[in-house]
Amino acid sequence: MVYNLLITEKAAGQIDQLTDYLVNTLKNPDAALHFLDELDSIYQRFKTNPFQFPKASDLFLPDKEYREAILLKMSYRVIFRIEEKTVYIICVFHTLEDCLG
Repeated sequence: MVYNLLITEKAAGQIDQLTDYLVNTLKNPDAALHFLDELDSIYQRFKTNPFQFPKASDLFLPDKEYREAILLKMSYRVIFRIEEKTVYIICVFHTLEDCLG
């Protein structure tokens, strides 16, 4: 089964902010490209089997059926939920921050 991917406005904004921070604040466009490549790799895995990822470790999220994927090389978390054939990307943030951050 192939799952559809829907990126929420919040997650899209976070991705834009992270990319902007890497490019303009840290002056590291290579890191931004690496981040986007890692994110795309996770997205491809979501499309084929999103259930391979564990339920979110945050104390408030597991009861709501949220799951998480970690971009290990860059320490970013992707929080998502699965509804029927769609994976909803809820937020993308650094592991030292929180989703609301």
